[in-house]
Amino acid sequence: MREIVFPGGGQRRTVTSFAANVDMRLDEAVLADGGAARAENFDVVSGALTDGWGVAAEDEWTGVTCTALWRFVRYDYTASAYIETDMYCAADGKVYYRDGGAWQELPGVTFTSPPSAVGYRLYGDDCLIMTSGTDGMYVWDGVSPARKVDSPMITSMAMSGERMFACVAGESNAVYFSDDLDPTEWTVGSGRGGFVQLLDERGKLLRALDFLGYVYLVREYGVSRISGTYDASALTAANLYVAGGALQAGGAAVCGDFIMLAGADGLYAFDGYSASRRLRAVRLSPSPEASGVYADGKYYLAAKTGSEGEGNDTLVVYDIAENTFSLSRIAIKRLCKLGGDVYAVLADGRTGRVAKCGAVLGEPLVKVWESGALDYGTPEVKTLSEVTLRTEGDAELSVTADGRTRTFSVKGGGVRRVRPGLSGRVARIKLTSVSPGANISRLSVLVRRR
Repeated sequence: MREIVFPGGGQRRTVTSFAANVDMRLDEAVLADGGAARAENFDVVSGALTDGWGVAAEDEWTGVTCTALWRFVRYDYTASAYIETDMYCAADGKVYYRDGGAWQELPGVTFTSPPSAVGYRLYGDDCLIMTSGTDGMYVWDGVSPARKVDSPMITSMAMSGERMFACVAGESNAVYFSDDLDPTEWTVGSGRGGFVQLLDERGKLLRALDFLGYVYLVREYGVSRISGTYDASALTAANLYVAGGALQAGGAAVCGDFIMLAGADGLYAFDGYSASRRLRAVRLSPSPEASGVYADGKYYLAAKTGSEGEGNDTLVVYDIAENTFSLSRIAIKRLCKLGGDVYAVLADGRTGRVAKCGAVLGEPLVKVWESGALDYGTPEVKTLSEVTLRTEGDAELSVTADGRTRTFSVKGGGVRRVRPGLSGRVARIKLTSVSPGANISRLSVLVRRR
């Protein structure tokens, strides 16, 4: 914060950048200059307050309600080209795929819980493997009818060494693996499928991930690793990391050179051996529906940051290289990837692409930035005589001093000035906007002795 002192005891305090963002660990009285006690639905990475991340409507998904979505990529020998097929599971459990610009039902496939899907080359053809923890496994090659195969009730799966490794419903301490070169064959036997038990203090198996040529198992209180995945007789397990608090299954995602882990005490980056704390400013609450994905250098996490209610209430977008983040108050049930894009399944089943649009399916989000408790360097009573700011969209400015508040409508289009005329020992500034294309900067307060 820049300070200019005027003759007669006045001073102008200017927030030159909002990039300090919010820090949920700190008391609002000790926040850094330009730091926020609350910053949601605004993006502050540029230093200005701009439209934050939201969910953009896409024509293809208009009118669709679902529990999960994915993309099946297969090679078509007739066309000599790769074909991309978008798919989703509806609320009634039926699966649909996009064909010729219209949605078609995939006959014979029904799920009673949200499925996951992974592509695999089986017997020379690209196939899609779909599983859920209550329905087993379905396989579809994009041409023939889908078929159901005998398998465990898989809750999370990872391909490594031409085998599939899976966490299984009802088997909290065992990871199952398929036959070599055939993820549809799970018969337990010599040289075929089998399982490895992990009985120690790290607790239940939550997620299986393929990382650095190994299978990493995210567990309730730590991470274990399966080695020797090419030879069932050589499989070994090693326990690597013990977490300080419970980990959230859906928050684990491979992000380039490490795995991001969402835990009860925050986010961690796990490099295969040890974990380092990331994004200390964001405090997470336990959420069984936490959902994380990685795309374009960013870790996207649907999480819970409030203590009331159930389910996720916040979208966290974390730029890993820049160590910057943005928070949006959106209730997202699940995050999914379609190619290089991230899609959000909302609490009501509607879906759209995660984008920096400041809205949810066309409905503008209320963007809020609120300062901490400001005494402007003195405990004495002072008067906030003038506030100026630059804004490209309409906004609302609220100024509070010792519990008394005045609110002003501010028209967009350049530098604007308001005169609150409020006196007190402690002040707070709040900026709100629903305008698309919002851009607010250079917040400046003229403080005079009373």
